[in-house]
Amino acid sequence: MKENAVAQSPFPLSEGEYTTVVLKAIENRVAESRASLARHLGLSRTTASTIVSRLIRLNLLKEKNLLREGRGRPGILLDLDESVWRAVGAEYHSGSWSFVETDLKGSIVRTMSVKVADRAPDSFLNSLVQGLSIFKKEVSGELLPAFGIGVPGLVDCDRGLIIRADDLGWQNILVSEYVEKRLKSKALLINRNRGAGLAEARFGGGRAAHQLVYIGIGTGISAAFIIDGALIHGSSFGTGEIGHITINKTGPLCACGKRGCLHVYSSGTAIARMVTAALNEGRESLLRFTMEEQQSISGEDVCMAANEGDSLALDSLREASRQLGLAIANIITISNPDKVIIGGPIGSIDSPLIGYLREEAERWAMPHAFSAVKIERSTLGESVGALGGACLVLDHKLSLAAKVRKK
Repeated sequence: MKENAVAQSPFPLSEGEYTTVVLKAIENRVAESRASLARHLGLSRTTASTIVSRLIRLNLLKEKNLLREGRGRPGILLDLDESVWRAVGAEYHSGSWSFVETDLKGSIVRTMSVKVADRAPDSFLNSLVQGLSIFKKEVSGELLPAFGIGVPGLVDCDRGLIIRADDLGWQNILVSEYVEKRLKSKALLINRNRGAGLAEARFGGGRAAHQLVYIGIGTGISAAFIIDGALIHGSSFGTGEIGHITINKTGPLCACGKRGCLHVYSSGTAIARMVTAALNEGRESLLRFTMEEQQSISGEDVCMAANEGDSLALDSLREASRQLGLAIANIITISNPDKVIIGGPIGSIDSPLIGYLREEAERWAMPHAFSAVKIERSTLGESVGALGGACLVLDHKLSLAAKVRKK
């Protein structure tokens, strides 16, 4: 939002809308005091002060040390009050639920994880509700009455529904309805990689980026497209489903029913399948011991072996990077982002994969667009998706805090 957008608007805002604008201005450091709020937003000092006082009573803002503005009387610094309210976010990945508790500034206060017994939707939902029920009892402050939840697959955020998660064989999973009935709190749903992208944009390596693309690699592949901190959803929440870009029209069958999707070449599942086939054909590798011990291999296992110099693991990551690097090159050419962040269970592991992807992207992207982009690994670790869920709650902090205070 431009600093003078409120002053220039021919349509007056409601009191609630002004309150939202004021809170955003402080949060984004557009203004730091009542006086600077009045100047930047075109409000009278009385109106700005009244709104700020309300936000302080809601424990959303706090007054800090004195700020001297010019030669006049000192003003009072304003900032988000991180001492009272807490947000809870959750994310499902690698067969487990991860939970985070954050303050209003998105700083993680506490984490927890719960292993899910199997991949059945009932186990997935029951573990979520049980985990949230346990986790919220230990919240260190006052809980904003909503949960932000990152899940796999194509998600209808309005209905709180997983439309389909092809890598898990799921369709039409009513996540929000299930949580709300059992915990009596609002459940805000988002694709886990879109949530992770939001977290990176606001608290991680994407904070300075005007246009950010986050690509999460796990059992599937999907992306978040973010402009100035705002997530692009698309007309039916499908923006970012890059795992189903067609790489080869006659390629292997994907779980979505099409052939040759990026998912079947470059996901963690595809990488593990590639290595397993090579081992079964007699290829020597440190991963043979892993397969014998665990009875299976994951994409994460391959990345860790590659980081130790295992030749089969390195070859497999190089092969997976050819298709994913081509997809990234096309994204760079089309959308011209400042930064591409690679994350998810596979992308976050320290391995040669990021270097391989840079090489492929440079080979195929338009040079002008590639020269402006940085391709980096995620910086926020395993809690990034759950932190993305918490972002959804923090986006509604004003209405949620007001709801609690009215009780």
